[in-house]
Amino acid sequence: MELYGAVRYSLTRILYELFSAGSILSIYSLATTFCIAVCALAYRHKMRRGRANLRAIARAISTKNFMRQKSFYADVKLFALSVIVMPVIMGALVVSTNTVSMAVHSMLRGAFGPIDAFDGHDLQIKLVSTLVLFMAYEIGYWVDHYLKHRISFLWEFHKLHHTAEVLTPLTNFRNHPIDNLVFGYMLSIFIGGASGVLAWLFGRNTEMFSVDGKNIIFIAFLWTIGHLQHSQFWIPFCGIWGRIIMSPAHHQIHHSNDPRHFNRNLGSVLAVWDWMFGTLEIPSVKNPRLSYGVKEEGQDAHSSAAILVTPLIRGASALWQALISMKKSFFNAWNSLTDGMRRRRGSKRKAIQ
Repeated sequence: MELYGAVRYSLTRILYELFSAGSILSIYSLATTFCIAVCALAYRHKMRRGRANLRAIARAISTKNFMRQKSFYADVKLFALSVIVMPVIMGALVVSTNTVSMAVHSMLRGAFGPIDAFDGHDLQIKLVSTLVLFMAYEIGYWVDHYLKHRISFLWEFHKLHHTAEVLTPLTNFRNHPIDNLVFGYMLSIFIGGASGVLAWLFGRNTEMFSVDGKNIIFIAFLWTIGHLQHSQFWIPFCGIWGRIIMSPAHHQIHHSNDPRHFNRNLGSVLAVWDWMFGTLEIPSVKNPRLSYGVKEEGQDAHSSAAILVTPLIRGASALWQALISMKKSFFNAWNSLTDGMRRRRGSKRKAIQ
């Protein structure tokens, strides 16, 4: 019975991920995204040759032999882990956005007192909340991503996502559990904080337009071009749109193993944060034929040990080295401070004598 229950739970989680309109791997969003990719290829063929050659488009799609790659099978394993196991871990360990929201709301009320209730229409409040919470998600995503590319021990966990040598929608799930945990905390802080501010401003808890608990603006992105960020389809946004929206080509540049592209295009839906903070790389119209992955010497980057155990060992080692470095910096600063104080005291004594 226990085995039956475990199998039933696993199948339920997978079916939910496939058939829920708001899930990251919904077959409905995959279908709409695929149609958009085909239309983009057809448009490109028409612009180049004056007409859309359906056979050429079919060949371009069928030559994507990603299912033969070890990288793809590693994505499948991590998909199963993320869908079946991670919801339980995240639910148990991550502080919820609701907890953060209540804490922020209480702090604001205690510091500034309640404010006059906003007398706007419920629809207006819901629209504002949807936009604000979407922006909170976006900046939280960018900050989380930036830190993981800049802090060595966080990078050791996030690096797993970049070891993908072929990009497919399943690559969305190519994350180490620790990476997911840190991301969960970051989103709780940013989204929960924004929700608490909204509750204080409007004098009540607010709601957003959502699908299965996910912001409808994010869902609109997911159902159009979101899945194509992890794909072999080069669809670039250039000009002003390339500074606002993170196109599929933007994110493919982020995955490139060309050193010129390292630490670029860190956003999720919006490119504005990268534009503001100098990490934006606008893609070219022509497909540069990028290659992906992170070279790991002496190890198969797609083995179970490499995707689950190695990041733990290297992350712990990097954290230990960072702590030792901080300790040395602290003692050096303390010694410099005390030496300076001694010299000043000695100077004062000589002046008195």
